[in-house]
Amino acid sequence: MISKQKQHHAKGWCPSTLTPMMSGDGLLVRIKPAFNRLTSKQVAILASLSDSFGNGIIDITNRANLQIRGVTHTHLSSLIDALFDSSLTKNNEAYDKLNLTLAPFTSVDSLGWRCACALYDEIGNFPNLPAKFGFAVDCGSTRTLCDASADIRLETNKDGQLIIRLDGSENGFITDENTFLDDIKAVLNWYLLSQKYAPIKMRMKQFINQEAIPETWCTTQPQASMKNIVPGTYGEKQVIAAPFGQLTSDQLAHIASVTDEVIMCLDRCLLIDKTADIDSQFITSEEDIRRNISVCAGMPACTGASINTRKLATKIISRLDGAHNQSYHISGCAKGCATKTSRDICIIGNDGNYGLLENGCAWDSPDNILLSEAALFDELDRIQKN
Repeated sequence: MISKQKQHHAKGWCPSTLTPMMSGDGLLVRIKPAFNRLTSKQVAILASLSDSFGNGIIDITNRANLQIRGVTHTHLSSLIDALFDSSLTKNNEAYDKLNLTLAPFTSVDSLGWRCACALYDEIGNFPNLPAKFGFAVDCGSTRTLCDASADIRLETNKDGQLIIRLDGSENGFITDENTFLDDIKAVLNWYLLSQKYAPIKMRMKQFINQEAIPETWCTTQPQASMKNIVPGTYGEKQVIAAPFGQLTSDQLAHIASVTDEVIMCLDRCLLIDKTADIDSQFITSEEDIRRNISVCAGMPACTGASINTRKLATKIISRLDGAHNQSYHISGCAKGCATKTSRDICIIGNDGNYGLLENGCAWDSPDNILLSEAALFDELDRIQKN
């Protein structure tokens, strides 16, 4: 059966501080913390700014950024000035566009930290890149950013040598601290020149599926050791997550009051002090059922959505038992903003009804289309019994 689901194409850019994006509840203003880190003072300021200039709701994004929701055009200029004054961002267009994710346990005296510093300092001299283009700096002995949305990855090989790896390629090539910026520029020039006449530049993974990488860029394997950072305790730190990737200003202010620093992680997680007093409104364990459900903003927050995704997620959770381990993706439309990976059960909004498929993504053709809510839950019950 051919799906009647509407096609939703991803926007050609992501919001940032200097280029916010309109949504159903107002402007989205994205803050990209340098090194993915914020002091407790900065976190408290963000919570206050969300109340003063937004609607008190803060998103944690897939790229380990924070997003103030509900900003009006009237308040936008004042919010941006306050973000500059508190050093939460810089009045610099190249810096504002940079998408850089740093592995969360990177120490300030490490190779990864120095590479991130160099990228921040040099980004103004890079060629103009597509808005979604990103870098992952993952130079530890265990890689933690393999699922990060990134086009160029800085990693190490088994001998601890710095390597550059293009997203989508299993291997990379050896570089060093003195030459890696020039090597990255060479990759970028090849990537952009090869798409010189393309109106929309492909992301790196898609591009190298069509364009052969020079053999000299595929000569060494990255560290084999990989792990995902999930809620739980890690030495003197703990990882928590916000249910459905969203915090209220009060929740953010509470976090600021119990930890010295917040480090943004993938999968909408936060790394905070182990001693921080965190209650059940946050996800503190990998076994938490809420952890298994990826949810986009949904309606009325997003103009592209036709269902209230968070309300539906709450209903689904109330019907699940504690041993349930299936993964869900609830998407307001077929864009699939909440996650780009396949889930056991995917529910997609379609003109106020629901599409449903198993083992797929939001943009796949649903097995069932135009279900009512009652019919949706009948199908979910059937799937769970099987």
